[in-house]
This record gives sequence, structure tokens and C-alpha cells, in this order.
Amino acid sequence: SKSTALYLMDKGMVQYLAGRYTDSIQSLSAAEALTEDLYTRRIRSEVEAFLTSDNALPYEGEEFEKVLLNVFLAIDYVHLGQWNDALVEARKVDHKLTVLADRNQKRMTYTRDALARYLSGILYEATGDLSNAFVAYRLALEAFEDYRKNYSTAVPDLVRQDLLRVSEALGLNQEHQEYQQSFPGLTWQSEAASMSDGELVFVTHAGRAPIKRDLFVDVPFSPAALAVVLATKRYDRYDTYNHRAAESILYGLTGRVMRLAVPQFVPRRSMIAHTEAVILSGTARYTARAALMEDITAIAIKDLDDRLLRTTVKAVARAAWKFALAEAVRVGVRSSIKDKEAGAVAGALAGAVAHMIAVGSE
Repeated sequence: SKSTALYLMDKGMVQYLAGRYTDSIQSLSAAEALTEDLYTRRIRSEVEAFLTSDNALPYEGEEFEKVLLNVFLAIDYVHLGQWNDALVEARKVDHKLTVLADRNQKRMTYTRDALARYLSGILYEATGDLSNAFVAYRLALEAFEDYRKNYSTAVPDLVRQDLLRVSEALGLNQEHQEYQQSFPGLTWQSEAASMSDGELVFVTHAGRAPIKRDLFVDVPFSPAALAVVLATKRYDRYDTYNHRAAESILYGLTGRVMRLAVPQFVPRRSMIAHTEAVILSGTARYTARAALMEDITAIAIKDLDDRLLRTTVKAVARAAWKFALAEAVRVGVRSSIKDKEAGAVAGALAGAVAHMIAVGSE
């Protein structure tokens, strides 16, 4: 199935939320392996998609989803107490982001993942590897600076506090002083105090991911076709499947309408303003508000916008090819029949059907 990778991702997340971490690891690992295999076979799929529609492409996941696979695999392993396996996932994240940055060469905004980097820092620090923890926290800070600029996500104090703590523990005096100057007035704990008191890390999931849909743009090539397009358009932004099917028939009969299908992410409103962790111990009460680490909706929309020009050019080329092919069918059928009147009728019918298929297949 072309949606196998998506199914495995969803299955792994449901298992993760249900506390079935071993099952989640199996599903997410299978999804990761499949996305890598699909990437290597993309050329053949792209040719098929160009001749039909992007729906012919097997779903291999967005780039940020591929990174999130390793993020949740790492969390699964942490729940099982398998810290070394969790660190393997952290190293996979580092490799993926490095390859992504090299491949995109500043063409795409998403080349850093703050959540993944920060989680890697937590894992390294929890296992006593402060040097790699410092590197991961520093990369997380750089990623958060990008997030603030590109996705309006604030840089959380957590990563600043971690950098101050770990740089002091490693004796990196110059870096520590620079961070103190960069983060004036920030309250933080030393590594010794943190080790004495302990630390709880809560990972919360708030809100809903955006929905990916096609935006259909119908381009008429005659006044009559324009009238048909205007007459069939609804006022809502996303037409229903049945409505689009009816449009395909009408546009096919006119023979002068070309349909473009451009994907876009549609945000889904969340009722959650923020989340808090509350710990009660006797009469004591400890409260901490969660910091936003990853705005999936903002990342998804921006990532797709970065590809908008390439996606639109491909959609125009595909629609033009289908339109030309439908016209070729009409002319070919008409020319193949000696009787001019019969040929004209047969050509018109064949052309109408071909145009219906061309429009409806988008």
C-alpha cells in the first residue's frame, strides 16, 4: 500500500501513547526503514506521479516526521530503561540532520530540529556524557534561534540553564562567561545541585497536527470555459469529492479547462493554551509550566511553502501534459474517421472523455 509508512507511523504513536513501548519500537522502526527505502526508489515513483498525480507517490513522510521517528524511538527506549539504544537514536538524529543540511544547501528552512537536539542533550547528560550533552545543548540553542525567526517559537530558558550548568561542570570558563553575559538575570542550578536534587522531565503532547490537503486551481482557456468555472465554484475553500467529480464532467465537456492540484497544510485549532506539571508532596506543591519545543504546524506549513515553487511548476507541467494528451486524443480520433461529420462527433466525444480523465485524475 502507498500509505504503509503513514500507517506504521500512526500505529507506532498509538502504541507509544498506550504504553506499549516494545510494540511502538517495532512499528516506528519499520516505518523508518520503509521511509529510507522509499527515498532510494523515489525517481521511478516521481515519473509515475508526473504522468498521473502526486497521489501515485507512496507516502514516505515529511523530513521533520522522519526526524520525529527517532525522537519517539528514543523516548520509547527510555521508558524501557534501554539508555544505550536511546543514544543510538540520538546519533541517528545527528546523522539525518547533517545529511538534510548538506542536501538542501539553504534551500529549505527545516534543517535543524530543536526538540531532537535538546532531547539528545538530556540523554547524554543522563548517561554522564557531559561533553556530548554540551554539544547537543549548544546545537539546540542554535536551532531554537532559527525556530524563533522562522516559526515564532520562543527560545525556552531550559536550554539556556542547561548550557550554563554543563559548561560550568566541564570547566569551559570562556563559554560559561559568554553564556552568563548572553543570559543576564537567568536563574540556574549548578551540576552538583542538580545531581543532589534530581530532575524530572515531562514530555507533553498538546494540540493537533495539521491536515494535508490539495488546493485545486482551475484554469479556463476560453470565455465559455471561464463561465463554467465560475458557475460551478462554491464559496467554501475545499470542495467535496462529489463536487469535484461533477466539475470534472463539466470541464471535460468544455474541453478548455486545466486543473492544477497544489498540496497545502491546513492548521487545526487547539483548545490547549499551555500545560503544567504539578507535584504534591505532603503540604508542598511544585508547579512548572511546559515550554513549547516543537510547533509541528508551523514547521509543516513553512516546509511546504519552501517547496511551493517546485511543487507548482511540477503541477503546471503535469496538467499541461494531460491537456495536450487529451487534445491529441480528440484530434487523432477525428482524423482517423473518413466521414468528416462522424469524425467530428467521435473526436468531440473522445476528447471530452480524455479531458474528464485529465481533470479528474488530479
